[in-house]
Amino acid sequence: MTLTNHLCTGAVIAKLLPLPIAIPLAFASHFVIDSLPHFGFQELETTQQHWKLWKQVTFIDVTVAIVISIWLISAHHFLWLLVGFVAYSPDLVWVYRFILKEKFNKDQLPTKNNRLTEFHSSIQKYERVWGGLIELAYAAVMLIIVS
Repeated sequence: MTLTNHLCTGAVIAKLLPLPIAIPLAFASHFVIDSLPHFGFQELETTQQHWKLWKQVTFIDVTVAIVISIWLISAHHFLWLLVGFVAYSPDLVWVYRFILKEKFNKDQLPTKNNRLTEFHSSIQKYERVWGGLIELAYAAVMLIIVS
């Protein structure tokens, strides 16, 4: 799932539940929604073949997430935003791995996969281009709830 969908999911959780319990549930929500069909490519080689599309989707996603973040801050929902980032946080491992492996051609990563990253990788079975349609519908529902 995209940054936008993880961010909105965390914000919805923070809106509906008290903060102490919202934080671990937002973290867990990451894995639940990553198991749904969503935009992406299953193999790195396929991602590289469709690099232009991937960059466009990523640019739009980050731009929308920034707009939502500004909106949440201006609406005095900074804590919802923070919980949203907790919901996104497991993907930071992929950013780290992508930068090291793809941008700097490091085949040997300094850290090995742990059980959590192995689990996270295993649930990413439904990354497809058409999954973007599911992500759009999901984002619309989350935005309606959070607003």
